Amino acid sequence: MLFKTANADAQTSALRLIWAWPGSNAPRWALQCVALLQAGGGVQARLGPLPTFSASDGAVTLLMDPTLACPGPCWLLTDGSGLPMDPLHPLLAGITGGHGIDLSLWQRSDTAQHWQLLRRLHVAATTRYSRGARELPAAAARLLRQAAIDAQLPDATPFVSAVTQLRPAARAASSSLLRRAAQRLRGMWLQDRLRQRARWLNEVWQIGVIDQPLGRWALGGSMPPVRWLPAPPGPGYWADPMADGISPEQLLCEYFDAELGRGRIERLAVGASGVTARQPLPLGDGKHVSFPLVQILGGRRVGLVETAALGRCDLHEVADDGSWHPLVKLLHGVAAADPALFEWEGRFWLAYTDIALGAMDNLCLLHAPALEGPWEPHANNPVKVDITSARMAGGLFWHQGALYRPAQNCLQTYGASVLVHRVLRCTPTTYEEEPVSELRPDPSGPCPDGMHTLSAWGQRSLVDGKRHVFSPHCLWLKLTRRRRKPGGAADELASVELR
Repeated sequence: MLFKTANADAQTSALRLIWAWPGSNAPRWALQCVALLQAGGGVQARLGPLPTFSASDGAVTLLMDPTLACPGPCWLLTDGSGLPMDPLHPLLAGITGGHGIDLSLWQRSDTAQHWQLLRRLHVAATTRYSRGARELPAAAARLLRQAAIDAQLPDATPFVSAVTQLRPAARAASSSLLRRAAQRLRGMWLQDRLRQRARWLNEVWQIGVIDQPLGRWALGGSMPPVRWLPAPPGPGYWADPMADGISPEQLLCEYFDAELGRGRIERLAVGASGVTARQPLPLGDGKHVSFPLVQILGGRRVGLVETAALGRCDLHEVADDGSWHPLVKLLHGVAAADPALFEWEGRFWLAYTDIALGAMDNLCLLHAPALEGPWEPHANNPVKVDITSARMAGGLFWHQGALYRPAQNCLQTYGASVLVHRVLRCTPTTYEEEPVSELRPDPSGPCPDGMHTLSAWGQRSLVDGKRHVFSPHCLWLKLTRRRRKPGGAADELASVELR
């Protein structure tokens, strides 16, 4: 779908939002959502019957049924596919089916207009419905609050999605008691299945080489043949492969040490028979580090790595001998996952996921006129909240004059597939992109369970793949770590990135 967001540099007044319900029988989740909106600021929200007021009153009516007549500006809250939600059992099929909380917010100025998509939000949720539904009020409040910020900008005009349209259906009727019970049982079974997989199986990643330029295949949605490099000796693995910017036969990657439970950056020399040499880089101060990205920006060779475990993100200059030297501090006090730099219309941008907002479901932006700064956050971070397409899956790349952003789909599992988006607009107050392709691992190949990085490597490309395996040694390490006391918030962040 086309995604757009905007925000005001300064908010002077709160949006007045009236959530219309027939009578006074609003469900508990709606009451909780309104309480969260009132407590968080920026929105003056209340529940009540369908109001009659003029547009000059400045209030917005929030509906759950698109067939209701409403004077003045209206918003409509539906599920992600554009269908009205059952108010008593909202998103029951989606949550228990493992699709998380997927919401769309629509708007129209009066009854003569068509509904236009304003914002979307898609986050993960526990598949056991009694628990997963508890996350709905916070998710809905988050969506409404960011949409309220959008409404304060003159250039935050709504748009019609290229994919998702409002589906012409009246308020969804409650499904039968038997069907609801079956869906709840499905959610309990799925949650237990995921728990058992996490308990008994271990994720192992592997680096693959594709003998084609990235732009030739990544936009078509189909995977060409992959040459998988042999795994390193021991219980560890290599992942996050990217060009080192120095030699066409060398690459950078993360080596995850299963014994220590954290990653480090290594430079690999790759020959016809596989990896011929490996060299660790002194990055990360002994904490978990991953996602090495080297780029040429502003005529300089610069490098970034993920150091979320340190709560900061530093930009380095990469010398001709391959050594990294600190250049500027981009973020401090922020656990930024998978950071990537790009240049757009004369400004430099940093894209990342803020783990404090969600480990896999948000895209945040910083921008600056020069690499040295000053760096400022986007006006409405996160610019995207979507578990299926927010977190970065490699560096942004140009092809035939267009800029593309690879993103991870982490809905069913961490790094299930990669979605490639075309960037349409990027300013300090707006961001637009549209999906181009989705790349999935070969189900019959050696890494059928996931893929979460792709990058250019000269006239070749680099990817990684995942498989779930049973390892007695790794199972013992898991049990051993559980007996230990937590090593601090930074170590916990490292474990989140690797799950």
